Amino acid sequence: MDKKFSNFTPDWDKLLDKLEADEQLSNSLSADEQLLLAELRTIRNTSADALKAYSFSDTDKKWAELRAQIEPTAAVRRKVGVRKLWFSIAAAAVLFIIAISFIYNRYQQEPQPQKLVNMIKNDIAPGKNAATLTLDNGKQIILSAANNGNLAQEAGIVISKTAGGQLIYTATSAKRAAGTHIHTLSTARGETYRLRLPDQSEVWLNSSSSIKFPASFASAKSRKVELTGEAYFQIAKDKVHPFIVKTNLQEVQVLGTHFNVNSYADHRKAVTTLIEGSVRVSNRSQQTKTIKPGEQSTVQDGQDIAVAPADIKNVMAWKNGYFRFRNEPIEDVMAKISRWYDIEVVYAGKVSGELFNGNISLHKNISEVLNMLSYSNDVKFKVEGRRVTVIQ
Repeated sequence: MDKKFSNFTPDWDKLLDKLEADEQLSNSLSADEQLLLAELRTIRNTSADALKAYSFSDTDKKWAELRAQIEPTAAVRRKVGVRKLWFSIAAAAVLFIIAISFIYNRYQQEPQPQKLVNMIKNDIAPGKNAATLTLDNGKQIILSAANNGNLAQEAGIVISKTAGGQLIYTATSAKRAAGTHIHTLSTARGETYRLRLPDQSEVWLNSSSSIKFPASFASAKSRKVELTGEAYFQIAKDKVHPFIVKTNLQEVQVLGTHFNVNSYADHRKAVTTLIEGSVRVSNRSQQTKTIKPGEQSTVQDGQDIAVAPADIKNVMAWKNGYFRFRNEPIEDVMAKISRWYDIEVVYAGKVSGELFNGNISLHKNISEVLNMLSYSNDVKFKVEGRRVTVIQ
């Protein structure tokens, strides 16, 4: 059975007993809070069997997670202050989550044990805004170490880096030879970067990816780039000069649109997701399909191009700063995590068949991410340096 680790609930009876047993806490509660506690006792007594369906073990270990994920607003507090004894089991569970979170803000004296605290020798920081630019002459520029401002000039193009960490190509001359100077922007594991091409098109490059492109599109019949890995594109409109993204499995042709291409070699497929505009996808067998906004195409060797509705939030999560898992096995989850944290993942024991759901910020240390995943109780983790063992 899949478990939504972003909405884990505690063992209700143990939590309520803990709150009621603390005399100092009880004396500090307001009249409204006392009424809320009474309401929770009623819920527990009248819905005990139903609430067990929402219970998990290891009560103490869930306090920190509850506080981080649930911050009840004033409106919610007013709502839970209204006494309603007869409501659905699901509503009772939600009310209990909010109540525990609310009271926990007053209950910070108790130390918060961590699931992985004794299993991590050195925590691992999240990825960063970094990349390497390789010029046509072979010169490499490490962008994270380069100063802001102009970096190079080639083929009538000035290459600069902004204070916000974006690489910008700006045309300075009308006389340029198209396609004669090929540049490559590449990210390692744990790196992402943003690029603005000379035609004003913008590219967000995900980790473990690279894009090869001409320094200038001048006089070219098309604007063609080559991608390995994953990137999100916002293409400047030009009806005369189509923009083409080539991967090892497909070509994507557009006139001006927003779309995402995922073509990691270990996936053995290329997935193109259209946000707006129109995209034409061709495979190596010369089969062609046009996809509409909200759709995605999947290209695999020896198979026809498949088109289906897309989960846009899931596709765009990496660009928007978080992991988003939807019914994904642990192998797929760890593949995303390994690229972002630059880790080696190994498995001890039989691989869990559990499917994971939830959202996690890309800006957390790996200990926080693995703690959230381990709440499922089907998987545990051991971190030694940059090696993470998944224990089934």
